[in-house]
Amino acid sequence: MSKTNHETMQPEAQAGEGLKLDVTVRPIAPMGNLLAFANVTIGDCFKIDGFRICSGENGLYVNMPSTQDKQGKWRDVCWPVTADFRRQLNDALIGGYGQAIENLQATLEATKGAAEKPSLTGALKENAGKVKTPPAKSAPAKNEQAR
Repeated sequence: MSKTNHETMQPEAQAGEGLKLDVTVRPIAPMGNLLAFANVTIGDCFKIDGFRICSGENGLYVNMPSTQDKQGKWRDVCWPVTADFRRQLNDALIGGYGQAIENLQATLEATKGAAEKPSLTGALKENAGKVKTPPAKSAPAKNEQAR
């Protein structure tokens, strides 16, 4: 038998600050209006996967996780109940998308800068072809070995 939590949340506790949302966004190469997939963990205790961040005429928007029914129609599997939480969730997801894009741009710039700088391995390989013959070790004289 499963245990259930019978504690109720006090509305005053969540009204002032809202719930803690941890967002993970995975940008993709745009497919139509789809720009990214995202996951959200709410209050360190409930995770929802499958959000889609899309681009439209009025800017970015969030599609809720959904599944296709037997008639081929897409149905949301979860959604915010209040307008305040919907706003908080959308802001967190779109903000997470912006941060993910900034991180990608910073990574690209860092990689581009690293490609322009010569690496130690590359310098060693380049200089290895310039060495014609390795220096020969001098053999000890026979007279010195007899002593």
